[in-house]
Amino acid sequence: GEAVVPVANCDLKEYNSNPKEQLPFKEFVEYWREYIRNGHRSERGCLYLKDWHLSRSGLLPEAPGSGIAFPELDVYTTPVYFSSDWLNEYWDAAARDDFRFVYMGPKG
Repeated sequence: GEAVVPVANCDLKEYNSNPKEQLPFKEFVEYWREYIRNGHRSERGCLYLKDWHLSRSGLLPEAPGSGIAFPELDVYTTPVYFSSDWLNEYWDAAARDDFRFVYMGPKG
């Protein structure tokens, strides 16, 4: 619940993209539940969790990406059909980035 996640506002556009903000995961889940209870509407717009690097998520809003939110869990396994995960093999070795993302949000 304390992991900080990137959340896009799908109702707004900035330079052909949706602006993002950082929220605690539990706050995003609370928003999502409220959005559903309100008939898929919210004064905050349609928010969508987008491009969350779960395998390297930071816990502190002041330092996103500074720690692993779930170090005891292996949160990512490459599907057997993509076992040659050359993009992540490279970036894991470079210790700079990864291509393991989580996307979730309400319909709308």
